[in-house]
Amino acid sequence: MKLFWNASYYGIFWIWNLTFLMLVYLGILPYVGVPLLQATLRGDIPTEFFFTLVTLIAIPTISSIIGAWRFIKQPLQLIRLFYGVEAPLLVLCLLRLFVIRELTSASGQILITAGICIAAFTGELFWGYASRRKSGLQWVQMLAHTLMLIFGIYAGAMLLFYALPLAVFLLQQFIKFAWVQPLWSILYHSAFVGGLFLILIWLVLVGFSATLFVAMPSALTAIYVYSGAKILRYFASEHGNKKTFAGASAVVVAFAVTFVSLQQQPQVLAFSLLANAPKNDSDRQMLVAKSEQIRTGLVNAYLSSYRYLSSKQENNHISAMYHQVLGLDKSAADGVQATYNFLMSPFLYNGSDKDTVKAEKLYADFFDTPLQKAEKTAVSHAVQSTFNEQEVKAGLLNINEKKVLLVSQEVTVKEHNDWADVELYEVYKNQTREVQEVFYSFSLPESAVITGLWLGDTNKLDQRFPFVVSSRGAAQKVYNSQVRRSRPIDPALLEQVGPRHYRLRAFPIPPKNVQQIVGQPPLPTEMHLWLTYKVLGQDLGWEMPDLGERRNIFWTNQTKRIRNGKEIGLKADAWLEKFIPASGKIQPVLHEVNLEEGYKILAKPLSRQDYTLPKDQRVAVVLDTSRSMGQHIKELVQTLSWLKKHGFADNDLTNNDADLYLSVSPGAAPKRLDDLQQFQPEKVAFYGTIQPQEMLTQFNNLRGDTVYDVVLLLSDEGSYELSKNNKTVPDMPVPLWMVHLGGLPGAYNDGIIKLLQDSGGGVGVDISEVLQRIATKSVLSGSVVSVVNGYAWYLQTLDTAIATSNPQDDLLPLAARQLILGLSKKIKLDNLKSLDAIHAIAKKYKIVSPYSSMLVLVNDEQRQLLKEAEAQSDRFDRKVENGKENLSKPINPLKVSVPEASGGWLLGVSAIALFIFVKRRR
Repeated sequence: MKLFWNASYYGIFWIWNLTFLMLVYLGILPYVGVPLLQATLRGDIPTEFFFTLVTLIAIPTISSIIGAWRFIKQPLQLIRLFYGVEAPLLVLCLLRLFVIRELTSASGQILITAGICIAAFTGELFWGYASRRKSGLQWVQMLAHTLMLIFGIYAGAMLLFYALPLAVFLLQQFIKFAWVQPLWSILYHSAFVGGLFLILIWLVLVGFSATLFVAMPSALTAIYVYSGAKILRYFASEHGNKKTFAGASAVVVAFAVTFVSLQQQPQVLAFSLLANAPKNDSDRQMLVAKSEQIRTGLVNAYLSSYRYLSSKQENNHISAMYHQVLGLDKSAADGVQATYNFLMSPFLYNGSDKDTVKAEKLYADFFDTPLQKAEKTAVSHAVQSTFNEQEVKAGLLNINEKKVLLVSQEVTVKEHNDWADVELYEVYKNQTREVQEVFYSFSLPESAVITGLWLGDTNKLDQRFPFVVSSRGAAQKVYNSQVRRSRPIDPALLEQVGPRHYRLRAFPIPPKNVQQIVGQPPLPTEMHLWLTYKVLGQDLGWEMPDLGERRNIFWTNQTKRIRNGKEIGLKADAWLEKFIPASGKIQPVLHEVNLEEGYKILAKPLSRQDYTLPKDQRVAVVLDTSRSMGQHIKELVQTLSWLKKHGFADNDLTNNDADLYLSVSPGAAPKRLDDLQQFQPEKVAFYGTIQPQEMLTQFNNLRGDTVYDVVLLLSDEGSYELSKNNKTVPDMPVPLWMVHLGGLPGAYNDGIIKLLQDSGGGVGVDISEVLQRIATKSVLSGSVVSVVNGYAWYLQTLDTAIATSNPQDDLLPLAARQLILGLSKKIKLDNLKSLDAIHAIAKKYKIVSPYSSMLVLVNDEQRQLLKEAEAQSDRFDRKVENGKENLSKPINPLKVSVPEASGGWLLGVSAIALFIFVKRRR
């Protein structure tokens, strides 16, 4: 009998190690290891996955060496090595590599416990119980082996849930004898002895498979419990039962308390706190004080499919197995499932699959920013913890990512007295093996105008792809269709998304290490982009684009920077300098431009004496009290102090006066304060999220019959990504100006852009400058379109225009920009006829406007798509680019949609494989 067991131990160890070695070296290493290493080097996935793979490969290799070197004559030690060290480590590595994604505290506890137990068992296997002289080590062994007792029982119980139905299933299939026919076919189609030999091998493999998958729960539990009990007995014999009991009890209590406490998942509290809208400021301040707990909970819910194997609600595979295989009724099977869920709770999410959408909305409503944008690091790490592919389109997760290198950047300025033509030329080189999109959000001086955009595979100007000016909605639709196609072809899109705001996107940047094909034209390895604009000079020179946000693109000290043919140095974190100095002092002069549409544009320089401040003006100040504004209380106090200093808070209507309107997020009531002196910003509960359209609607509802000369909306950068595609905006009979404390936003939705232009308003970052522009414009001629960048722009019809000499055709694009701005205040742009008329101006003069975008097309297919899009009635309907990446959820391995019927073929699969093998040999 002893000989039989020794032979079994040898067989289990060496057959399975041979199988493991073949699996890791012939399967996992070439098909998983190489791609995993490449992804790790690219930074696509965390390095821990690569180390897990290395461990997985090393385990059977080292185990085989140890088995052949140290335990070759000790079969019992071999089987202990296999079931106590090798098999658990392999299972852990395989689970970590292919099943378990991002670790949580609860799942981390189980894996760390497993690692401690395996390490402790390995030490006992090789060196036994520590000697009396090493008392400290004895205590460590006692504590670790107590933990081993717990883990052995826990792991055995978990595996038993699978081993019991598997054993019954195998027995059922064996009794059905469906496997006899394939085996008989092997004997029939082969020499009897050869077939019999193959059948014996098959029986051995099936038997040893049963020893691993069916016997492992019992073996693992028995080995760990025996080892743990043995060490505790040794420790008690030397240190006494009291110390042993105290130490063991401490481990049990610590493990139990930790296990139970870590099951309290944070999303439960977060959802509970946000279940009802706060009723007053104290409730809001209480929730704000618990922001970190709410943030942790909402992020955990949003990433639940990456951090947990399944939710408790969806995990039904144990119930299905016990109901189908063992024939338990539904209630009994569900009871087994509930027990399994309790033991498996570190890996199960306490909620539903709908919590992802719920958490994302609650996060935006509470923190006033998109979750993906604010929690980019956490979301990116979770996504990288799987083999999930992100969308190619540059989204919020790509902000400041370093995927496309700016190889060189050249700026050329052609001066024309007080204005200049500026060309920006950049070369991009992809640093990844996937095509990428480059995204820039930037601003220009309000009077500047963009006049060109080109793409190229090389620096040859005659081979670059030119732009077309298209209606904004059609251009966006065509560009997005090209980005999402399986084989993308170069497009580029440049849009105006605010009074001075622009968005540039170029795609696809060719992947790294493009394989050239012999005999074929060379494939592009980089992208070249040219952008041109006209700008009026200022005291500091010629203003450059001011970067707001970038996605995927990055630059280093090695990026070549050239200005007017000369290479310069620039700070590593700067895209462009703020100004390029002029060659001499800029002297502003009067400009006159006659347009074929029957209009004359005059640009008149203004001196400091021409500017003035408001007099006898009544102003409505609409204050944004959303969560993000709480970070700008200092700027708000300074702004209100300026208003008080200049007579807006003295309640004297014969002087300037301001009324304050507090806009609020849902759940609270907006307020009107006629006395600015009574307002205390530090006592306001800045809470939730609210968009400009909603703020202005609340203002209209509160103002009643009060007439104002101007409306100032005080906000911060806001969250453009949270805005709606709704073009409906409140009626605003007086100019609306948005004053952004802390900096301009990256973009506005088209409804707000229309409202700003229709009302004759604008945007700024300083209230004194804004009110100065408003007042100066009001005292000048009624034909003034705008006062900006040191000039007053006048719009006149040619038959009434003041006669001047020297009209300048070179300034036609700058004049056309002002014409579009002026006409947008005179005609209602709520119908296609009016929008087409405005668009025709931009198209004629080849400029970008809030209604017209530049699109680079490279083939007839794209041109046909644009033609069809421009013929649609929604050609001006541009959607909000929220930048959200639609991440595909990982597969739920514990969910069974429809239990599959057992057809009696599992045992026969290997027999059929042997049959096919014999047939092919013959």
